[in-house]
Amino acid sequence: MSWHGVLLLWCAGCGVLALIGYGRSLAGVTRAQRAVRVPGRIAEVSVPEHGGPGILGIPMAVAFPDPGTGQEHVLPYVSESGIQLDAVWVGREIAVIHPPGHPERFKIAYDVQSGQHGLGWPHFAVFLLYCGLVADTAILQGYPWALLGVGVPLAVVMSFVLRDDLRLTRRDAARPIVAVPGRVAAVLTSVHDDGESVWTSHAAFITFHTSEGTPVVGRLRADPKDPNTTYGTDITVHYRPGNLDVFTLDLAAARRSGVLDIAFVVLCVLLGVAGAVAGALLL
Repeated sequence: MSWHGVLLLWCAGCGVLALIGYGRSLAGVTRAQRAVRVPGRIAEVSVPEHGGPGILGIPMAVAFPDPGTGQEHVLPYVSESGIQLDAVWVGREIAVIHPPGHPERFKIAYDVQSGQHGLGWPHFAVFLLYCGLVADTAILQGYPWALLGVGVPLAVVMSFVLRDDLRLTRRDAARPIVAVPGRVAAVLTSVHDDGESVWTSHAAFITFHTSEGTPVVGRLRADPKDPNTTYGTDITVHYRPGNLDVFTLDLAAARRSGVLDIAFVVLCVLLGVAGAVAGALLL
């Protein structure tokens, strides 16, 4: 089979998968649509034991109601599925999603509407279909079509990302930064062996109290390589009220990271525009 036939078969397969996914969503039978979605809260929080093996999430218990009986479930939650919580405290409101009849298989989300239509895989199939069409057109008609096919969606998508990033930056800038004392409460070590090499990773967990006195357990996003993040070290935690998930120990580094993130998105927008313009001029 020629490359053209392979690409056409690829596009046809992706198109069929997308149609099946959208059809299932319209019929309301996707796994996401059948899932039980209820508001929940964090009922218990604990700090991992220092020196133990690495774990995926902060150990906690989540409380949520059974919509059929009204009974409240309080279930342990260590291995995070769904969103990743970097700051956890008792009483934090979350959304709980689980298969019908299986509350023990729950995962957490920021709100009960997250992914409720089950369109993630159909959208991905459409993306793969588009990639196949762009590749086929570029091979048949010339590389300027590849520049157009990649540049236009890249510029559009990253423009929306830039808009959201700037909106969040302005929102955070309007909130005062609060500095509170904290402590590195545990450092966990994981040893990974893929059969060819062995490497070690570390995860640090901290504790601190907000200015209102709420005890919080947080997980550092990076490996604790800095001597200031070793076990038992007293630290200063910076956070913005209402957004504890983005706490930081190094305010200057966090600001630099934010600037670099926005610069990267701007660069992607410019690359997309440049590619689209170059493709249009070369046609």
